[in-house]
Amino acid sequence: MSTDLTTTITALAHKGEGRTDTPDGPVHVPYTLPGEEVRISVQGSRARLTEVLTPAPERVEPVCRHFGSCGGCALQHMAHHPYLDWKRELVVSALAARGLTPEVEPTVDAAGRGRRRAVLAATGAGGRVLLGYHQRASHRLVAIRECPVLVPEIVAALADLSAVAKPVLPRKGEVTLSVLATKTGLDVALASPVRVTRQMVPELVETAMAAGFARLSLNGDVLVEARAPLLDIGGAPLVPPPGGFVQATAEGEAALAERVVAGVGKARKVADLFAGSGTFALRLARKATVHAVEGEAAALAALDRAARGASGLRPVRIERRDLFRNPLTALEIDDYGEGVEAVVFDPPRAGAEAQAREIARSKVPTVVAVSCNPATLARDLRHLVDGGYRIESVLPVDQFRYSPHIEVVVVLHRDG
Repeated sequence: MSTDLTTTITALAHKGEGRTDTPDGPVHVPYTLPGEEVRISVQGSRARLTEVLTPAPERVEPVCRHFGSCGGCALQHMAHHPYLDWKRELVVSALAARGLTPEVEPTVDAAGRGRRRAVLAATGAGGRVLLGYHQRASHRLVAIRECPVLVPEIVAALADLSAVAKPVLPRKGEVTLSVLATKTGLDVALASPVRVTRQMVPELVETAMAAGFARLSLNGDVLVEARAPLLDIGGAPLVPPPGGFVQATAEGEAALAERVVAGVGKARKVADLFAGSGTFALRLARKATVHAVEGEAAALAALDRAARGASGLRPVRIERRDLFRNPLTALEIDDYGEGVEAVVFDPPRAGAEAQAREIARSKVPTVVAVSCNPATLARDLRHLVDGGYRIESVLPVDQFRYSPHIEVVVVLHRDG
């Protein structure tokens, strides 16, 4: 049962929803801004916006026809500069919750041309293919005809992506499409619960080739590669594994890498932990010997091939290791060669608490932490600060425009 209320939005919560206080407690209201008087329909701790009675000065017209139904964006209704300030405040608040109060720099706008990496879903409906994103807090799929946060190359291929998903659509459920725009074309990785038969493959290959895709894979297996899907990582040619992780925008990657390389400074031996396919390792190797540690074999193999295929790099030593279960110990960090002079770590959203504890016990003078989750980053930084490190700089980087996600780079030094 829902209740209709007129209320004032008092704050913007960490997921980009407005928050208001009601007689029954705080309620989150999507698509609202602080200071707005609104009419809402309340059900439990959540509400649906019915009408904006008094709009905030920061309210602007959304740029996409799908905003409000598609769950891909949360904040198209907020003006750009207040939005960037709010993202900085997400970082400030997360650090403060752990008793950390360093100066946080202004948010770098790294949306650039748009996200070069997208994860879309497709499902069948009456003989048609619906391709898009899920509705907010729902399993319902919203088919999209445009997307202002993606690079134009992906948007232009929406019809082709629908076509390539069609042969492997399940009767119930969805196909996931991981799409990466590279220098040589789109790299498309399908994930489907359907049992793939030999008869399906020619149709998939023909559709991919007609669309001009660089590579098509299905459930991790490459079906066809017309051209190697290439990314330029600091001058090194990287072919990422199918569906592999890369930073969402080229501009975001560049901003993060610039601060990482500057933070490492003149270190001659660097450990790059959670190295992935080499976003930082390949750049760091321009001036330092790198020990790159990663748990995923495919990502590590891609990094190794890129390092071997690039010119002018110093040695890149690779190690496959699950850093969650088996973090690099303080002794290993201190004993690698004559001792690592800098550690870079860029874990998934869960953070790297066990690894941060080991780094905190080491003697390495410089640490650069990269994170897509301010809360787990703050937790990990607390261990480092308690271990004697001093936070030198904190840089938020926004490559997920209109979303509540934010990347952060933190440089720390051990005094003495």
